[in-house]
Amino acid sequence: MRIKRFSWFAEFSLWGSFISFVALTTQCALPAAPDGGPRDKEPPVILEASVLNGSVNVRETEVFWRFDEYVVLSSPQQNFFSSPPLPVGTTYELRGKTFKVAWPEPLLENSTYVFQWGNTIRDLHEGNVLKGVQWVFSTGNQLDSGEIQGRVVDPWTGEGVKDASVCLYPTRNHWHGDPVLNDSSVFAPATYATRTNDSGYYTFSYLRTDTAYAIRAFADADGNNKLSPGEMTPIGFLADTWSPWESPWKESWGQVDYVPPILLMDQKAVADSTLKWEPWGADSSGTLTLSWTHGCGPTYAVDEELSDPEGMPFLLQLKGKTGIYAQWMSDQPCTTHTEVLTGLPPGTYTLQAIYDCNANGLLDAGNYWEGEQPETRIFAQEKVEIKANWEVETVWELPRNNPISWEFH
Repeated sequence: MRIKRFSWFAEFSLWGSFISFVALTTQCALPAAPDGGPRDKEPPVILEASVLNGSVNVRETEVFWRFDEYVVLSSPQQNFFSSPPLPVGTTYELRGKTFKVAWPEPLLENSTYVFQWGNTIRDLHEGNVLKGVQWVFSTGNQLDSGEIQGRVVDPWTGEGVKDASVCLYPTRNHWHGDPVLNDSSVFAPATYATRTNDSGYYTFSYLRTDTAYAIRAFADADGNNKLSPGEMTPIGFLADTWSPWESPWKESWGQVDYVPPILLMDQKAVADSTLKWEPWGADSSGTLTLSWTHGCGPTYAVDEELSDPEGMPFLLQLKGKTGIYAQWMSDQPCTTHTEVLTGLPPGTYTLQAIYDCNANGLLDAGNYWEGEQPETRIFAQEKVEIKANWEVETVWELPRNNPISWEFH
């Protein structure tokens, strides 16, 4: 009987241990998505926030958001932007479904803070990113309402610059047009900062309307909205300070440039070299006849004379696969030129024109430290196809209104 009792007790103990083990491992297991079913394509949803979007008179030293599912943090120090910047020592913490940001010092008084999340939050299982979140609150009794919107453009291609850091620096000036602050401002954290979208556009919202801002743009690999020691990169800038707009219609305007484009060079860009070449024989080459016009610009309504007859030079270039085959210059508006180029090797050529502001016959990259903007370049819409024993004619009118920089040339 004793043996029988012992066997029963031992069997019961084994089953009890097994059940406890299963319960323990089940309780400690990581959350996992159920097998089967359609794939989750939706990003996490915010269910609760300790500071509501649009709050005023905020005195908290932290804010948290709770989501409808488990989430993962992705480099919040680089992806989570705050304008104005949060105090040094700010921490980013994730516990289960809750994301918390805490700062060790009080925030600026009577200031509107804008949190842009970037790619900070994604769900645990499918990696769906919660995009487009902008969380706004004020430490004062109202939200600021000013806005500045514009675009960062590559001056040599005319294309928008993606993911550039655009920074605002408040000045003592309260109106547009005053001289900007010193050049070294880019080495300190910007008061307001954002990133350009895929088309190069940027928007600052909830700005003070009684302040004018200097505007800078640069590539910012580490995401700290300033140039760190060793970061050698082109810097785009606007020569004047700019005040925010405040308009009841601004929400319906969409992507509209309130300020001139910021010209930001590609760090890897290299100007085309001029080739030394000999014309090919007549049987194996083609001929190009080019007629091009230096645009006239606006005229007076009465006598139709040019309102600005003193124009800056255009530098027109014919570019082949390996470099510049020929170039011509014009500094006289409202003139037409005809060029005939023989002995061209067969191939595809591009016509490009440089707004040569300093009349040195070169495409210059500019210099931020000297206050020099980069020169801009435009391209003819159609390529020039040269074939052996063919004669090609093309026409191009160069506009004095620069489509890239908005300046009148």
